[in-house]
Amino acid sequence: MIVRMKKITLITQSKDIDSVLESVRRLGLLHVEHENAPSGGNIAALKEKLNRVSEAIAVLPDIKNQAAADNKEDSLIDETMALLDEKETLIEELQILERDMETWEEWGNFNPSLIESLKSKNIWVRLCKVSVQEMKNVPETVVLEKIFQKGNIFYCAIISRKEIGLPFETLALPKMGMEEMLLEEKKYEKRFIEIEKRFLEIAAYKNALRDHENNLSSLIEFSEVREGSGRFEKLSYIKGYLPADQIGIIEAVASKEKWGIVTSDPGGNDIPPTLIKNSKLVKIIKPMFDIIGTIPGYREVDISPHFLIFFSIFFGMLIGDVGYGLTYFLIALIAQKRLKAIKDKSIFFLTYVLASFAITWGLLTGVFFGPHPWIKPLMPYFTDNTNVQAFCFLIGVVQLSVAHIWKFLRKWPSLKALSDIGWICVLWSAYFLAKSLILNFEFPGFMKWIFIAGSGLIILFTNPVKNVFAGIGTGLGDFLLKLVNSFADIVSYIRLFAVGLAGVAIADAFNQIAANIGAASILNGLLSVFVLFAGHTLNLGLGILSILVHGVRLNVLEFSGRMDMEWSGTEYSPFKIKD
Repeated sequence: MIVRMKKITLITQSKDIDSVLESVRRLGLLHVEHENAPSGGNIAALKEKLNRVSEAIAVLPDIKNQAAADNKEDSLIDETMALLDEKETLIEELQILERDMETWEEWGNFNPSLIESLKSKNIWVRLCKVSVQEMKNVPETVVLEKIFQKGNIFYCAIISRKEIGLPFETLALPKMGMEEMLLEEKKYEKRFIEIEKRFLEIAAYKNALRDHENNLSSLIEFSEVREGSGRFEKLSYIKGYLPADQIGIIEAVASKEKWGIVTSDPGGNDIPPTLIKNSKLVKIIKPMFDIIGTIPGYREVDISPHFLIFFSIFFGMLIGDVGYGLTYFLIALIAQKRLKAIKDKSIFFLTYVLASFAITWGLLTGVFFGPHPWIKPLMPYFTDNTNVQAFCFLIGVVQLSVAHIWKFLRKWPSLKALSDIGWICVLWSAYFLAKSLILNFEFPGFMKWIFIAGSGLIILFTNPVKNVFAGIGTGLGDFLLKLVNSFADIVSYIRLFAVGLAGVAIADAFNQIAANIGAASILNGLLSVFVLFAGHTLNLGLGILSILVHGVRLNVLEFSGRMDMEWSGTEYSPFKIKD
């Protein structure tokens, strides 16, 4: 559920603002809302410094043995960034050198400075590109030596006793010969090794640098809260929100510290943050919301329980394989044992639940790393494609009906709530129509009266006003816009069948390929194992993509659209001391 918030303003003398902010930060309850733009002071310089620290930490490798920095953090950061800048410069220079080496490699090893020195002895050596057709234009007073040929172009050295004009493309001499280039390349490689070695040495202080990064981040946050506070003559004040059940704590501190305090419920123009609290079971869905980056608005609803139930069903149908479900389960189990440092285990428990649904659907349909004749389904009903498609439509109409029941309960006792009853009627009419048109089921005669009644409720009560005709006009417009969408929304749930069937087909295809290769020899056996491993690994990856694309969509778009959710929330993030 979304926790109810209280709006609060703390007032103090400007000279005491820093100590008040320290106390508020220790409480760790107030989500601060800036009264002024949090700029000025040394915030910009601190942010620039934080960026440098973060960039330096990202460069350093992770090693086990860590040491204390003994207040050398700034010098270590400066050295790391200097080495990084040097490395980037060296990389650019090496790329130029390698291009030169590639250009002059076929010319062989020669000394450009020696060629230059020959001019003093009236010997001019120039390197030219001469086409086959141009060979007849070579002056008789020069000596032409062909070095190599590419296509109809000769790469030549032309030697003369004096400087003369040549009717050919002349190449500028490189700064160094091939031998020198190779030596220079080794110098770069040696310096790269030295830099990486120093990075490894500095990495022993990586944890200390992370602490330094956290301290800088906290200092920036403190400075932003201070600069963002309101001011009036000799008074300063900070505004924010905190959970209503925590208001007593801050009131007690304010009374003890002699702060001024004003509390109220959030007004219509306020934008309170969203804090969601659920049971341990429902909380496991939070990682999914974090992945897709969605937070409901404060005045919207928390659909976490509903999302968990239907997302689990979608996962089961889209994956629909006992073997794949067990694989996901084992991967999560191994990851949980190895990643003991992770405090929030929700992602692992969510995977266990989702994998269990995949295993269950696989048992019902008799699929274990693809279909096999020796595996009998627990529920043969779901092996018929028509039945599965009808079940998909049923899931769709139930989920979308839940959305309108939810909206009905929120609107009641307003007459507008009756329009949601109307939409439930229209959705069930669309459900039977989809079964009739797509699956050739008979459309029940009584449903047309349900549809007419539902349509009437929508038109009359979408916007009930004293002017009946104006209200009917609004309701009719809303009805016509959403009527076709109701049918499309129901039909869109057929993706559960289509994508699930595709996954089974891919698994079966790789099984057949492996079976055709056989195990007549060791080589054939190894190749069969490779095909099975590669094919099913690919299918496991595609399964995850299908969940993110289709399973999430049905909850976040179709269902949430029916709930009129905008996902416009700001996560509750109290001003507190960072761990």
